[in-house]
Amino acid sequence: MSSTKIINVLKDDSFEEILDLFKSTSAEEVIFVLPKSARAFKREEHFASLKDESKSLGKSVSFLCSSPELNDLAKKYKFDVLLARSSAPKKSVSRQTSSSRLVPADSGSISVVNQIEDFYSEPATSEDSISTSTAQVKEETSDDLEDDDSPNGRRLDDIFVPGTENQRNVKVYGGREKTIPVEIRQSDFSDEPLEHRALQEIKSVWGSRAIPTETNLAPKAMGWFSRTRRSLSNFKPKLVSNGFDRPRRSSHRIGLIAMACVAVIILGTVVFITTGKAQVTIKPASQPLDFSLTVFASDNTSAVSLTGMAVPGQLFNIQKTVSQDFIATGHVDVAQKARGTITVYNELTTDQPLVTTTRFESADHHIFHTLTSIVVPAGKTVSGKLVPGSKDVQVIADKAGSEYNVPVGLFTIPAFKEQGNTEKYQKVYGQSTAPILNGTSGQSTVVTESDLNTAKQTLTTLLTANIQDELKTQINGLKIINDSQVVIGSPSSTSPADATASTFKVNLAGSLKTIGFKESDLYTLISQYVDTQKSKTVLLDKLTITYTNPRWDEAKNGLSFTVHVTGPGYSKVDQQKIITDLLGKNDADMRAYLGSISGITSANVNLSPFWVRSIPNNKDKVQVDVSY
Repeated sequence: MSSTKIINVLKDDSFEEILDLFKSTSAEEVIFVLPKSARAFKREEHFASLKDESKSLGKSVSFLCSSPELNDLAKKYKFDVLLARSSAPKKSVSRQTSSSRLVPADSGSISVVNQIEDFYSEPATSEDSISTSTAQVKEETSDDLEDDDSPNGRRLDDIFVPGTENQRNVKVYGGREKTIPVEIRQSDFSDEPLEHRALQEIKSVWGSRAIPTETNLAPKAMGWFSRTRRSLSNFKPKLVSNGFDRPRRSSHRIGLIAMACVAVIILGTVVFITTGKAQVTIKPASQPLDFSLTVFASDNTSAVSLTGMAVPGQLFNIQKTVSQDFIATGHVDVAQKARGTITVYNELTTDQPLVTTTRFESADHHIFHTLTSIVVPAGKTVSGKLVPGSKDVQVIADKAGSEYNVPVGLFTIPAFKEQGNTEKYQKVYGQSTAPILNGTSGQSTVVTESDLNTAKQTLTTLLTANIQDELKTQINGLKIINDSQVVIGSPSSTSPADATASTFKVNLAGSLKTIGFKESDLYTLISQYVDTQKSKTVLLDKLTITYTNPRWDEAKNGLSFTVHVTGPGYSKVDQQKIITDLLGKNDADMRAYLGSISGITSANVNLSPFWVRSIPNNKDKVQVDVSY
């Protein structure tokens, strides 16, 4: 007779564990009892792998599950689905070592979840049914984002770094050097005697005929002033007709005055010719501008390019992760069995097999069942001392409730005692190394979907702010237009929705990849475009620039965006040509010339000093200013 094996699959059991259990069983027919959501059969390849194994081992497989998706996959791979037999009457099924009851399907669904029937106990009553499964399942997480450090990426500093080591401050004085008059003497009497020098000075005043001879002077031993005064006191001039008289003194003064007038005239002429200057102020015509440009910024661009409509930029790639604990707000009526792991020891000299659902009794007389069948190896004698064989196995409480949360302790197998096999009862036993927990019943706090969404929104705001703050410390004055385009990954939580937990932790990762650029480079691009395409001149402080539609181009590793430009455009003014054409023109000529220039709304000419009536011929004396 063929044997049948029932494998109860829990939500957090992995497919590898279930597959190993399937391979190890000797039964020719295996029935898998699945909850509505099972990790072990989450993907289609699990059914494909099971199909291959069942075919190679020659075993038949059936599924009992309330999930339509899982049932459809089972049918796809030609497995028997027990729920399809909803009209079948109750019947008993023989097993090798135990007996169990199949639960009839009411409407193609099953209401019992996370409950394993004790094959040694009495049939379950309605009080033993469980309405909800709340076993905690830790979701698999994966990093959606990888570090994109770009060792080959360049920075703006790689493009242009202004030198500062050899710069010096030089103060330039605008004033001219002041001229110092120097007196030049026609004669030098420093080598002559004092008396002779005095005589020459007297002659220069009174004339040569009125000067006494040197014999009339005082001795040399007297001071120069005393000798001069004495000589003058002894001097008696002679009146002669052709001597020192008034007409000769007047003609001398007239000559000096005439020479002074000539000098003044010459000086005035020089001043008149050299001091004239002209200042011309021109107001060009304006025209409103309104246009848009699609600009590309990249660290692969070394200079402003009008043909490629590109500006150089610096790449920024910032990645951050935030985590925070949150309080669960959901409340549900739950019934969950405690579960854990014990180590089974065997002091017998033979191996001891234990079937699935073997009962173990704790020190406080609570019954637990094994989730898998095991074979505990026999004990060995090492150095004259018996070392028992051991095997770990997972156990689950017989019933739901917190009273099954037991501490670390010893576990016995009551079946051996009931059979009267005292040796096995004493030498085959279990020992836990950690408490068996998570047994609950009644109302419990659970994590809701709303709790997870609120946590994600909170962490998204925090993560975006952290990335923006990090970006501000790196941009160093560069323009960033998409700092809010932070890419947020999928959150990972320690407790999924509907899991029993009073608190849960959520992790969230995010990144921002963007390009920073100098606004001056963008202004240069706009000026070149207006100059070549519209033949106008623009003033950047009079323009209004808005940025729209920033898009990261992964292929070109750069940022594309649209700039909308509005403001006045002014007619071009060739200042140097106007200066050249105005040289030497009088009032009428300059008016006619300035009036003939197109694109000028007004012009004002200021000549100085007041006597200047024409434009100087020296370019350095003419200045043309443009007033926008």
